[in-house]
Amino acid sequence: MADVCIGPAAFVCNLSSGAAGAAQGAASDYVLGGLGGSFISGAAQLGEMALAALDATTSIDLGASWFSANVAVVAAITLPVLVGLFVIQVLTSVLRHEPGGLVRAVVGVGKAVLGATIALGVTQLVLTAVDEICRYIAAAAGMTVAEAAARFFDFAALAQIAPALQLLLGLALMLGFILLWGVLLFRKAALILIVVFAPIAFAGSAWDQTRVWTRRWLELVAALVFSKVVIVVAFVIGASAFTGTGPTVPGHAEPAAGAGGLAGLSDALVGLLLLAIAIWAPWLTWRFVHWSGMEAAATMHSAVAANPISKVARGTATTGRYAAQQAVMSSVLGPGAAAAGAARGAAGSGAASGAAAANVAHLPTPRPATRAVPPAGSAKEQR
Repeated sequence: MADVCIGPAAFVCNLSSGAAGAAQGAASDYVLGGLGGSFISGAAQLGEMALAALDATTSIDLGASWFSANVAVVAAITLPVLVGLFVIQVLTSVLRHEPGGLVRAVVGVGKAVLGATIALGVTQLVLTAVDEICRYIAAAAGMTVAEAAARFFDFAALAQIAPALQLLLGLALMLGFILLWGVLLFRKAALILIVVFAPIAFAGSAWDQTRVWTRRWLELVAALVFSKVVIVVAFVIGASAFTGTGPTVPGHAEPAAGAGGLAGLSDALVGLLLLAIAIWAPWLTWRFVHWSGMEAAATMHSAVAANPISKVARGTATTGRYAAQQAVMSSVLGPGAAAAGAARGAAGSGAASGAAAANVAHLPTPRPATRAVPPAGSAKEQR
């Protein structure tokens, strides 16, 4: 077939092909730019709602009437559980002949009743204190959490980057803000659910095998409550550290934030890192609370064990325990049983003395020193 793009027609063919390629590139840029802009605008809306949820939709009120009614129902269910654990602890202590177990059972019941009574009020007090601490941190920095996050997420500057980067950053930001919002809602729901089960958690103090329930409950509540402080600090202090904004120091000018281009892209990447820290805040707080509790317990145990006064106290406690056992036996079983116990004690001491004498008897007996005997001849000469 004859080629039509020969001679003067070649210029027209090249011009038409270049126009077609330019039109195709412009159409693809238009489509990618539209998608990137949609992702960036969606991330902006999600970020605004998620950061507003820090103070609005995730506030917790444990003093509501419906919540107190549910706690009362759970407390009524917990009563037979507490009695059952107390009976198990008493039976175990009796079978093991361990008077200390009986003391721990009584103390555990007291802890369970006291803890279930004050758990609700103390948790609400700590929640209120944490909210005030977060407000103070934001007020000291001269910005809210949303304003601090806006220093990193300059969506107007992100609209100027390449469409492919807009797609990637918009998708990452949307996912991060959705996860942050989910973490805030999970914190609220988990706190409500865990506080409802506070009576059951403290009822575990009545038995040695379930005392860990109380410690786990305290660790979870502390992690969920103080995770909000970690989220606020991550954004507010992060804004001061990376963008140079924050509390105004007298005599120092406030540095201007970077705008557009690589500065906006760098701030967005830093914001993504801080967003990841905020998402993992409950887990990080729980690990810190668990580690600090274990370290404090280990340090206290080693300090008490190394203290000579505690050794004397343990020896005195052991002697007092045996004396109390003898007193209880004499009061319950009568003087005859006490005399029999004393006789058994004397027999035991006699047996111990006999064993000690036998051990001494097995020792090698030292031979007496022998004197030198003069020979017979010398005796006659002496006579």
